[in-house]
Amino acid sequence: MLAGMLALALVVLCGRVVWVQAGWGRQLRQRARRQQRRFITLPARPGNVLARSRGGSVLLAGSRQVPCVYADPALLGEERFVEASQKVGRALDLPPAEIYAKLYARRFTRFVQLARGITAEQVRAIRELGISAVRVSHEWRREYPFGKLAAHVVGYRRPDGVGAAGIEAGADSWLRARPGLKVVLCDASRRGRFARVLKYRPPADGRHVALSLDVVIQGFLEQALEQAARDFDAEAAMGVVMDPHSGDVLAMASVPTYEPARYSKAEAASRRNRAITDPYEPGSAFKPFIAIGAVQMQKATLRSTFFCHHGLYRAVRGGTIRDFPGERFGTIPLSEIVIHSSNIGMAKLGERLGNANLYRIAWAFGFGTRTGIDLPGEHPGRLVPVRHWTSYATRRVPFGQGPIMVTVLQLASAFSAIANGGVLMRPRLVCRVIDAQGNVVLRRPPRPIRRVLSPAVCRQFIDEVLVNVVERGTGKRCRLERWQVFGKTGTAQQGGPKGYKPHQYTATFVAGAPASRPVVVCAVS
Repeated sequence: MLAGMLALALVVLCGRVVWVQAGWGRQLRQRARRQQRRFITLPARPGNVLARSRGGSVLLAGSRQVPCVYADPALLGEERFVEASQKVGRALDLPPAEIYAKLYARRFTRFVQLARGITAEQVRAIRELGISAVRVSHEWRREYPFGKLAAHVVGYRRPDGVGAAGIEAGADSWLRARPGLKVVLCDASRRGRFARVLKYRPPADGRHVALSLDVVIQGFLEQALEQAARDFDAEAAMGVVMDPHSGDVLAMASVPTYEPARYSKAEAASRRNRAITDPYEPGSAFKPFIAIGAVQMQKATLRSTFFCHHGLYRAVRGGTIRDFPGERFGTIPLSEIVIHSSNIGMAKLGERLGNANLYRIAWAFGFGTRTGIDLPGEHPGRLVPVRHWTSYATRRVPFGQGPIMVTVLQLASAFSAIANGGVLMRPRLVCRVIDAQGNVVLRRPPRPIRRVLSPAVCRQFIDEVLVNVVERGTGKRCRLERWQVFGKTGTAQQGGPKGYKPHQYTATFVAGAPASRPVVVCAVS
């Protein structure tokens, strides 16, 4: 009887062994291998974002290595969570319940971060605890030395190293670091036997990007926009400064703004880079493009005259068009129409050009398409296909209303084409890409898109029209003593679902200087 029972037990045991080997052997071997290996992430440093300064380059965004605390919940064991939470909480001056919650939420994993950016004293306290499952490591923390300066251009990089906004996102393929990996054999307490490194992949630091931004000009632009927003109780303000010849964006700003280091806590309205995301009807600031386009197409000259109906024009199927109250122009040349900003005169020019030519001019200056700047979220503006235009558009587009909406960047880019002698340039923000050793691995030269105007037409239009807008026209308040400024003002009613909103306007000024040889273009709204 006893021998029979022992024989039966032996058979059951053998069957169990065979079953484990056949059914679970592979899984158990894989689990054993995982337990024998320790995977160590080797942090890599994201690239820097650099800007121009009078003395060279300055750091707009960089990374600093800071200590953090992590735990291995599986090694620690759930039965020790309470004790470890109390000890770690005291060392880090954190509530033990918070530590416990993190451990319990990831109790089946091998990694949970308990705290980041701890002090040297806290590092010492954690190490003195002697808990093998709780360790100190280091990570790269993103820092923005200039705070809010150029916040919308610089953007934000998430703690996991991924660019989330601005150039941090737009140039993420260059800036992002690739962490390394080391796999080592471990003993029962998970201490690595570093003589046996099973796998090693070195960390790859991100590359640095050098921007066209000039921090001095950027600072001036931001101060001016903030002051204007306060003075006029404006909901928002935005501006772009460009080098018209290279297309370099020297400054770009929006108000309200935010602190990149506190990106997640900023209001959504403050995080918007309105210079590229918020299109609007440009109003009279659009008049120079239609006027100079008509001259280039030889549909008019600056001396071509138009009857302006003494300030009130009731167009057939085009609505009633008015000039600014008090302006009662009769027959005046095209140059004076732009200088004194006559809506009626521009509407009459639109009638002469026709919808196809109006559309062709707007498209040639880049309106209705993205500029291609190295920033995410750029809006293409609005240029409704010409087949949908009516006689209303014929008379409204020439003074910046109807099926046309632009961004401030588009406005600055298009005006740069007039300033540089007729070539539309792609706005350039990233000029160079530099590796971790300081070698330039990519240079990005200026990129012309197309020729829009002849140099002679541009020169005449600047000297005879745009300079006089500032000297004796609607832009007299923008005159400077040192430089001769040329530009155009614009005041447009804000549109809404039921038409234009009463007493709500968007004011714009686009200008260049000096008139004799332009080196800078600025558009603000």
